[in-house]
Amino acid sequence: MPADLHPPDAILRLLILLARLELSEAQREAALALCASIQAWPEVARRAERQLVLPLVYHHLHELSPPTLSPADAAHMRQRALSLVQHNLLVAGEQQRLVGEILEPLAIPHFFFKGPALAARYYDEPAMRSCRDIDLLVPRHRCVELLEFALQHGYRPLDPEPLTPDRQSLAFVLRAKDVVTLASPSGVCLEVHHEFDRGAGIYQTDALLDSRVAHRVGDVLLYSMPTSELFVYICLHHTRHYWSHLHWLVDLDAIQRHPDFDAAAAYACAERRGLVSTFNACLEIYRALAAPEPEESSHLSPRSREMLEACFMTLQGGLEAELALRRQRPAREFGFAWQTTPAYRLESRLREWVSPFRPGYIDYQFLPLPSRWQWLYYAIRPYRALLKRSRIRWPAR
Repeated sequence: MPADLHPPDAILRLLILLARLELSEAQREAALALCASIQAWPEVARRAERQLVLPLVYHHLHELSPPTLSPADAAHMRQRALSLVQHNLLVAGEQQRLVGEILEPLAIPHFFFKGPALAARYYDEPAMRSCRDIDLLVPRHRCVELLEFALQHGYRPLDPEPLTPDRQSLAFVLRAKDVVTLASPSGVCLEVHHEFDRGAGIYQTDALLDSRVAHRVGDVLLYSMPTSELFVYICLHHTRHYWSHLHWLVDLDAIQRHPDFDAAAAYACAERRGLVSTFNACLEIYRALAAPEPEESSHLSPRSREMLEACFMTLQGGLEAELALRRQRPAREFGFAWQTTPAYRLESRLREWVSPFRPGYIDYQFLPLPSRWQWLYYAIRPYRALLKRSRIRWPAR
């Protein structure tokens, strides 16, 4: 481990060990041994909540019944866990309403990924999986229709916040952004994607939608990615965020335990996507984090060791540590140089240099222009930036 990175303390080691759906006998014994050294159980609850695994951690601790966990501390943990379970059920319910009230009536091809859709398909108790938002993929040519309908039926824009429901505005925002974020009438965050990998070129939206699979949740039919495709995608996505939350580790565990999971099919999918190195490294750290002493990485490959060290940095340092690592990543969609090629890294760097010159929704808000005149934003953008830098306030429209 790097000299400036501390080994995980007993609390973090316990949380890592409990970040799986089931415990082996050896893991149960290791967890009880760790519990014996812990007195600050409110801190365990706080850090488990921050790592988005509190309901699952409480579930395991309730079964283990460690002697050092007092009834009062257990009651406090249970209360917080139930509150989070209630929120998870709210998010799942909002996803089902979205299907029944918008997606099905408009007959828009779609699928959900991550969050409540993943939980519904791969977790024995879906409400145990912490969910903060809903991720939805739809074809770009149906996005304007979807956003217009949603904004007219109680949804409000979050990003960009000034978004208006007129079609000219919506068409522009889809050219400027890969993801538009709304809040449902009940306050649940919905991310509407029309590009799956933020322009990295790994996935094609139409091909992904053609391969979607259906599974029933109550009276609602939910569409999601095939199991092998989803497993490879979450390896890519969570590595991009340096495995900064433990519920992502549970995702790896849950999908591998599911009857639909086929390791050979997942590997073949990783080969097609050019993500074998990412796939292999994720499986290595999954196995490493199942051990009582996860910081022992001498047996890992150099790539997996680098990933594990980044994981410990983010688990210990939080968002600040993750942002510091993001500033060093070689490309927008990849956390490590070994995940991609020099040519791709150069292309990504060029896109980053050009991106400040691309018009954003703030340019449209500053001066709404019809589509035939929107090329003018390239000329107006430096002028608007100069006004902002000089702190000249433009009259309110």
